[in-house]
Amino acid sequence: MNEAPAVCVVVPVYRAEKTLDRCVQSILSQAVDGGLCCVLVEDSSPDASAALCDAWAARDARVQALHLAPGGGPSGARNAGLDAARADYIVFLDADDALRPGALQAALTVQMADPAGFVLWAYTEDEQDPAPVRPLAVPRPQSALAHLWLDCRIGMPWNKLYRADLARRLRFDTAYTLGEDLQYVLDYIALLGREQPDFHYAVMPSALTFYDCAGGDTLSRKYHADYCDIWPRHFARLNAACAAAAAPPADLLPLHRAELAILAEGAADILRRGDGAPAERRQRAKAALTQPWMRALLAAMRAEGSISPYYLPCLLGSVRLTALAANDERARGRLDWLGYYLYLGRRARE
Repeated sequence: MNEAPAVCVVVPVYRAEKTLDRCVQSILSQAVDGGLCCVLVEDSSPDASAALCDAWAARDARVQALHLAPGGGPSGARNAGLDAARADYIVFLDADDALRPGALQAALTVQMADPAGFVLWAYTEDEQDPAPVRPLAVPRPQSALAHLWLDCRIGMPWNKLYRADLARRLRFDTAYTLGEDLQYVLDYIALLGREQPDFHYAVMPSALTFYDCAGGDTLSRKYHADYCDIWPRHFARLNAACAAAAAPPADLLPLHRAELAILAEGAADILRRGDGAPAERRQRAKAALTQPWMRALLAAMRAEGSISPYYLPCLLGSVRLTALAANDERARGRLDWLGYYLYLGRRARE
């Protein structure tokens, strides 16, 4: 029986006929000590993605193509890929993205040199990025969790090298329509901490993944009706993990400001693009601004001496001021200073 390869790349596939070849070619062109495999998990895509997956599997023995019934979404596809992956380490990659040349070996080299490290890396939005990929990493303590989230290293699943024996014990939550990636990563960090209490983050400055944001699903592109219901749950989990990791107050200040901005802009988006009559949208936006999690966040920020342009509008539960802050840069600056002078007085400004 052949030994398992060193790395398996799991790719959820849906409506990816235009980018899948680039994605798979970027995987199979990697030279990896110990070998690699790739699991393509096609989720009842209405385009030619299924045929492309089968063609790759027929062409290269390292590729396995799975086909799912409708309804699982990217979380269900990743879960199926986890079940099928047979390797020492697992890497996730989206079908519209690509690995840069030498990426997997660089990550594996860092891991072999630092067995206690959880290897994370940067990404680039430039497909022709000339910066070299180097097998170097900066060790960061577990307490750096909040900083790493702010630095776009924690929230996504595809910029990490996972131990397969741990990753396969966890599941992406298919109940969420967005943000489920963060939940999985936090689950993995918690499990890693139990299995290897002395772990640290090995953060690679090199961009190993090309992230194609042209067709992304960001708030600015796609409206999610439950956005302001889901993200408080994610942030509650993130804040608890940061507390457990003893994240320093200096990292919690910008973390809480970022969380407030995300929720406030989500409420403004309800007003701008939500379903129903204007009065209904205003009512839903108001509910988002006055929910208990928001009030607790505002109380924490005031105790920390942290103010943002959204602090005063959200404190007042004002949909109009929140929308103004979200859509007008000059108004955002004025609300920032007004909140500061009203609630912090002469205290030193962050």
